Amino acid sequence: MIRLCIFPASLKGTPNPSSFCLKLEAALRLAGVPHELSYETDPRKAPKGKLPFIEFEGKRIGDSALILNHLKETLGVDLDRGLSDAERAQSHMLQRMLDERLYWVIVHNRWIEEANWPTVKALFFGGLPFPLSAIVPRMARKSVRAALTAHGIGRHAAEEIYGFGKQDLAAMAAMLGDKPFFFGDKPTLADVSVFATLVNITGPEMESPLKDAALGHDNLLRHTERMGEIYASTRQKQLIELTLAA
Repeated sequence: MIRLCIFPASLKGTPNPSSFCLKLEAALRLAGVPHELSYETDPRKAPKGKLPFIEFEGKRIGDSALILNHLKETLGVDLDRGLSDAERAQSHMLQRMLDERLYWVIVHNRWIEEANWPTVKALFFGGLPFPLSAIVPRMARKSVRAALTAHGIGRHAAEEIYGFGKQDLAAMAAMLGDKPFFFGDKPTLADVSVFATLVNITGPEMESPLKDAALGHDNLLRHTERMGEIYASTRQKQLIELTLAA
C-alpha cells in the first residue's frame, strides 16, 4: 500500500495547510487508490526536502506532480482519462498557474503579511522551546523572503502581488463559468488542484485582498463546496474500508 507523507491538518479552515499535500491526498481519494497517511512536520526528511512524498514499492518519491506521473505509469491512475488533448493542455496550464504563481501569492500572504505572521509562527514553530522559539521562526521567515525574491514575485509591492492573484482568480472563474467542474460533469485533476488552492485561500482565518477577491467569485465558492463534499465523502469511504480490512 502507498504511504502518503503530508503535513498534519493543523490550520483551522482547511484540511491541510499545504495545497500540494491536499491536492495529492484528494487525488488519491478521488481515484480510489488505497493509501495510508503519515503526518510529518519536518520537510527536511523528505527526498526533495519538501512535502508531500510517498513510499511505494521500496521507493521514496517526492513532488506531487512527479508522484502523480509515477502512479499514472505504474498503476494507471489518471483522473484526466476521457479528456481531449486540448483539454489536457488547458488543465496543464491551469495547474502551472496555480503552482507557479498563485501559490506564491498565498506564501506572501501567510509569511510576509504582519497580520498573519503570528498565526503561521504558532502553526509551525509553536512547540519549540526557548531559545529556539525565538531564533528558528526568524530564520525561516528570512528564508521564505529569499525564496519569494528568487522566484521574482517577492520583488513586487504587496498591492502588485495581490493584483497577480486577483488576475489568476478571475481567469479561473471565467474558465469554470457555470459548469459544475472545469471540464464537464466529472471532476478531474484540474478540479482537485483548484480545490486544494482555493480552500487554502478562503478557509483559514487570515484576511487579505486575495481572500476578498476569491469570496467575490460565487462560482469558485460553489466549486470549492462541491469538491469539499466529494473529498469528505471519499475520505469517509476509505476510513470505513480500512476499518473493515483491519
